Amino acid sequence: MSALSQPKPDPRSTRKMKQRSARKRHPRKSSKFAARTTETATILGVNVLLIGTCLYTLSNMLPHQLTQEAKLQEIKGEVSRTSAQVEALKQSHEQSLVPEVSRRMSEEHGHLIRKNKRNLVWIKPTKNQP
Repeated sequence: MSALSQPKPDPRSTRKMKQRSARKRHPRKSSKFAARTTETATILGVNVLLIGTCLYTLSNMLPHQLTQEAKLQEIKGEVSRTSAQVEALKQSHEQSLVPEVSRRMSEEHGHLIRKNKRNLVWIKPTKNQP
């Protein structure tokens, strides 16, 4: 029984061995790299898809926008012509409110005659009349 007893393992050394075995269980750096590569590729793919959608939408909207601008120019021209007619009508209306001008206009455009004026009717003489 004189055998030498085995030395007891140091608790510190067992922790180190557990940590070394735990390190081996972690994913390798290459798998981290693959995960980042996949994430980056996914983000780039989504961004490219969004850019493509935006470009497609803009290409469809451009002709519509040009058509709307042409219509707007046409309407602006119509507004300028109509505003000139409105100004002429305003002046005519203002003149019709003046009493002397309204009498003259009613005489010219209608069959109204003032009391102090007489209507002359010229008749061609016939051969039978002396």
